Amino acid sequence: MISLFGAFFSSILCGVPVAFCLGLAALSFLLITGKESLLIIPTLMFSGIDSFPLMAIPFFIMAGDLAERSGILPDLVGLAKALVGHWRAGLAHVSIVTEMFLSGVTGTAVGDAAAIGSIFIPSMKREGYDARFASVLAATASVMGPLIPPSVGMLIYSFVQGGTVSVAALFLAGTVPGVLVGIGLMIICNILAKKRGYPVSAEKFSIQKVFKCFKGALLGITAMVIILGGILSGVFTPTEAGAAATAYVLIVGALVTRKLKFKSIIDSIHMTAVVSSSILILMAAAKVCAWILTSSQVPQKIGALLMSFSSNPYFFITLVVLFLAFLGFFIEGIAIMIMFVPVLAPAAASYGLEAHHFGLIFVMAVQIALITPPVCLSLFVTTRIAGIKVDSCFKEVVPFWCFLTALTLAVAYWPGMTMWLPRMFGLVK
Repeated sequence: MISLFGAFFSSILCGVPVAFCLGLAALSFLLITGKESLLIIPTLMFSGIDSFPLMAIPFFIMAGDLAERSGILPDLVGLAKALVGHWRAGLAHVSIVTEMFLSGVTGTAVGDAAAIGSIFIPSMKREGYDARFASVLAATASVMGPLIPPSVGMLIYSFVQGGTVSVAALFLAGTVPGVLVGIGLMIICNILAKKRGYPVSAEKFSIQKVFKCFKGALLGITAMVIILGGILSGVFTPTEAGAAATAYVLIVGALVTRKLKFKSIIDSIHMTAVVSSSILILMAAAKVCAWILTSSQVPQKIGALLMSFSSNPYFFITLVVLFLAFLGFFIEGIAIMIMFVPVLAPAAASYGLEAHHFGLIFVMAVQIALITPPVCLSLFVTTRIAGIKVDSCFKEVVPFWCFLTALTLAVAYWPGMTMWLPRMFGLVK
C-alpha cells in the first residue's frame, strides 16, 4: 500500500493530472507486488465506466449548458432580482438565488461558477463591489450545484460506492443543505455589505413584478420539475431524467426562445464530451485503485484501526470531514471522491452510519475543495473572469470556507436535519 499511495501523492506534487496519478499508482503497485498480470488494468478501467447510470453525467452537463445557450438563464436571473434585488448588496443576493435556480438544472459546480461569474462579476465590479468578494462569492455559490438536485457528484458517489445507495434519496437529502448554503451566503453577504457599504438598489419590492418574472421563468422551472418530479414519481430513472431534461431544453431553445442554433448545439456537444471524458477517465483509472484497495482489505483494516481508537460515530465523522477538507488543499473534489469512497464508506458502515447520510456528508465535504487553495477550481474560474490573481482572494475565502466546514459538521452531527425529506418519500428507512 505504501507504493500505491506514495506513487499517487508524489506524482500529484509533480503536477501530473490526477487521472494519470491514479493510473501510475496502480501500475507501480502491480509492478512491485507482481500479484496480478498488467492485463487486468484495461479490463478494470473499462468496467469502471461500463455502466448505464453513468450516462446521466453527460446528459445533465449538456442540459445545463443548453439551458444557458437557449436563453433560459436570463429569465431565472430576472425572477431572482424581483425576489431579493431590493436588499442591500442586492446584486450579490441575486447571484446566490440565481445559482439556486441554476443548480436545479445543471448539477455541476465549475460550470455554474463560470455561468454565474460571467453574468454577475462584471456587473458587481461596475457597481462598486470588491472584485475579490465578487469572485469568492460566485465560486462559493457554485457549491450549491452538486447539492441541490440533480447532482453529478451524487451520481458519481453512488456509482463508486457500488450502487447500493439510492440516487433519488441522495438528491433529496442534498436539497436542505443546498438551500442552507444559499441562506448562509446571504447572511455573510449582509454582514459584509453593511461593513463595507455596498450599494442598495433603488428598486422596491413588488409582488406584481415577482409574478410577472415567475411567468417568464416558467420554462426554466419546468426543467427542474421534469428532473426531480420525474425521478420521485418513478417515471424516470436519474439517467432518463437527464435525457428528458436535455430533450426539453433542446426543444425550448430551438422552437420557443429560438436562440439555439445548429452551431450552438454542436458547441454544446463538444463541451459536454470534453467535460464528461475528463470525469470518466478519472473514474476508469480509479477503478483499478479501488480494486487494489478492496482486494487488499484496506477498508476493513482502516475500520478496525479507527474502531480501536473509538467506537463513537461522532469521532469518525469529525475525522472524515476534517480529513476530506485537508485533502481539498491538494486534490480536486471528484478525484477525492473516486479515491476514498471505496475506503471510507465501508468504515462508516462499521460505525453504524446510515449509508445515504454518510454519502451526503462526503459529497458536501469534498465540495469545500472548490474554494480551497491552491486547487480551488471554481475560484480559478471566477478570478479569471474578474481579471485578478487567485492568490489575492485567499484571505477573502476564509469566512466562506469556515461556514461550509461548519455546515458540513452540523449536517454530520444532526442527521434529522437532512434525512427527513428522503424518509418522507419512503426512499430511506
